[in-house]
Amino acid sequence: MLPYFTGETSTCLYTVYFLGDSPKERSFWDVYNKAGFWKGKDNERPHLYTKDIERHIKTAIKQYNIYAIALNKSMIKSNSKGDFTPNADAQYTTFQLKEGKWTSVDSFNVMQSPTNTAKYLLTLLNKTNPTNAQLLGDSLVSTHNFVQRVNTTCAENASGCILEKLKINYYQLYSNIPSMFFCLDESHKIKFKSYRTINSIEEHIKTYALLLTNNVLSDSMLCYEYYNNAGTLSCYEKLYYVDIRKGKIWTVCLTYDVESVEAADAEIYIIDLNRGCFRRENN
Repeated sequence: MLPYFTGETSTCLYTVYFLGDSPKERSFWDVYNKAGFWKGKDNERPHLYTKDIERHIKTAIKQYNIYAIALNKSMIKSNSKGDFTPNADAQYTTFQLKEGKWTSVDSFNVMQSPTNTAKYLLTLLNKTNPTNAQLLGDSLVSTHNFVQRVNTTCAENASGCILEKLKINYYQLYSNIPSMFFCLDESHKIKFKSYRTINSIEEHIKTYALLLTNNVLSDSMLCYEYYNNAGTLSCYEKLYYVDIRKGKIWTVCLTYDVESVEAADAEIYIIDLNRGCFRRENN
């Protein structure tokens, strides 16, 4: 259960949520946490503890990310009891409080409303974090015609190579052997672990995506690879993109020649959280 409050302006209805920065702070509000806020309290009647909730939030405010999900009043229908129902085409907007200003970070149709608000906001937090956003890779890799465009625009004597439009420098990101992770939900993380070998002739970088379930390794896959051999003038690179909302990972292998680049067919993997594994699509 996330601490929250509701309100309205002249033009919209909104709910403000407080999402803890750390798993420990988020678990503090779990109704099943015997050492958390709800110990000895009736979580079915949170209004009884408004002052206590407000006091804790104010004390630890620097440990929270603050979001608001708003709905324009023009998109709702009211009844005689004062209740309201969103229109079928109603659009919710999600805002995040950054440096004292509300910034729009997402939107969704009423038919796509998240069933788990905490999970939705946690995913959003990871996506909007600059460092974490880079870990997901470049979305261009997942486009349906990416391979075709590489093989046509990056061929010898061609111009306007599509790879020049990539916003993520994978080599720069992983050449310093980082070990970073990305939260999928409260129980699952993807950790990126890199290995690098280099000598006077060749350089080889391998980055694995490790799927952790309750902090225990459940599966792994090679998501990024870079190899360069000065002796044979051979170079190849494996790029990837992770789409958290779709639960998929795309990988594409590139072979570099002196004046051209060739791409192999894309491979698509499903992040199967129920089975705790990565599996090839259609497998």
